Amino acid sequence: MKKRFLAALLAGMMAVMTAACGSTGSTQGTASQEAAPAQAEASQESAASAAEAAPVDPGTLKVGIYGGLDSLNPWTSGRITKDMVTYVLYETLACCENGSTEIEEILLKGWEQKDDVTYDCEIYDYITDAAGNNIKADDVVFSFEKYMENWATSVDSIEATGNYTFTLKMKTTAAGAFEYIVCKVPIASKAAFEASPDGFATTSCGTSQYTCAGGNDYVNGTTIIIRKTDSYWQTDENLIYPGSVAESDTIEFDILSEPTQMALAVENGTIDFAQYVNTSMLDEVSAYEGMTIASVPSSEDRGIMFCMTEDSPFYNDLALRQAVLYAIDNEAVAEACGYGYGSPANVTCGNPELTVGYDASWETSPYAYDPEKAKELLAQSNYDGRTLRLLCNSNATITMMWQIIQANLIEVGINAELSVVEGTTYGAYRDGTSGQYDLAYAGPGNGGYVTSDLWNTLFNRNNYESGRTWAGLLDDTLQEKYDAIAAPDGYTQENLNDFYNYITENALYYKIYDLPEYCAYKEANITGYFSDWNRFIRANTIRKAQ
Repeated sequence: MKKRFLAALLAGMMAVMTAACGSTGSTQGTASQEAAPAQAEASQESAASAAEAAPVDPGTLKVGIYGGLDSLNPWTSGRITKDMVTYVLYETLACCENGSTEIEEILLKGWEQKDDVTYDCEIYDYITDAAGNNIKADDVVFSFEKYMENWATSVDSIEATGNYTFTLKMKTTAAGAFEYIVCKVPIASKAAFEASPDGFATTSCGTSQYTCAGGNDYVNGTTIIIRKTDSYWQTDENLIYPGSVAESDTIEFDILSEPTQMALAVENGTIDFAQYVNTSMLDEVSAYEGMTIASVPSSEDRGIMFCMTEDSPFYNDLALRQAVLYAIDNEAVAEACGYGYGSPANVTCGNPELTVGYDASWETSPYAYDPEKAKELLAQSNYDGRTLRLLCNSNATITMMWQIIQANLIEVGINAELSVVEGTTYGAYRDGTSGQYDLAYAGPGNGGYVTSDLWNTLFNRNNYESGRTWAGLLDDTLQEKYDAIAAPDGYTQENLNDFYNYITENALYYKIYDLPEYCAYKEANITGYFSDWNRFIRANTIRKAQ
């Protein structure tokens, strides 16, 4: 039965996909494409092969990215494709390498924890940006304030205490909160920002070794060209962070939103590095002569959340929430969205490679696909036949996921309507108090401490002006359990497991599937690169063969 149902879903997908992506409105149906799971091993230090490469300018690195940027402003919200550019143009106070919770200083010269929430910090006194402005503590405070205008954070206050010293006070004692924020906020000078005619929308002025001059170097939705500056403030090579090196004189980001465009570009040599390759094209791209496919763990926890405000159909209706989860065929989602490279999730949330405190006892495949169980729970629920609103951004893979979920819900007797919106609108709608959805894709970060990203984003209501969780929930027990983890010395396996079990039993969030991100390059062209906690390859560190 499942095979026949999935086949029916697959039949209609390609017809609806183009119409669904980038539009707002309702869609019906779903699809998939069968592909053999031919997994190519990633190599970070690949030797040049005999494969013939297209001639390239040795001073220019051409990187294909799959989405545009609304602005180069480093503090405004955006997708990971924006981060790929932002963190090349701007440095943070510190960063963490993959798999580590220990920070490495970049702009920070040193720091000391004074009490559970207070940190005294010092930056180097010789930091300059691309315009030659000396970066001082006031500029760090300015950058944090600009960032906090657009993002909910765990920062209580930040205050300059000298020319190059400042005090950062957190709202929480949670493990990892300080480490997260000093690795996240891009730093720039207030003077450079105020001198910018458009608030860094089309130009940049950071402390990194690259800058964007705007004009023909910034063509919105098409090309972003960044160029190496004549000087870099950190002259001590022993102190340069590995993610801050500059391997190319010029980096050209070509925005190639169509999967076939990206595949052809890396094969033809019109780009040197494809970041990322859509899974629908992986088998084809990996078959190209001399091609390497590199995987990077996805920083997103690919899950969904229920709107939990009092006027939501899911409020105070556990049976309905569980009915929805049992109705979702996450094996079909993983197959369709991953084209053989994805896998259905076996936990409510978290990643065994990335999440600090992840426990193998969580791997029980909660709410595994069971349409008959879904129908039983639906009959016990208060569901009145209303149409549930599914909120989706215009990313093609996420749209495909929702189309399958929509079909799954309809199959068990739940009416569902899919609304596909662009990134900025989607970000504004995703808060549960917006009134714009009943079910939404969440996609929180799953790396590091759960109190600094995953559970902090989803469930800590102290982060939001509404005083509710991201999904609009008021649950004192949930908050008490989160606060227990966030307390000094509270990050214990017992507390973590207690919290995990609570959100699982109450169906407050559900991870659907796992899928790494994949990059591609020809072995003859690229000899190495660096990736850190951001979970993407830093373009400035990509080394071209000479």
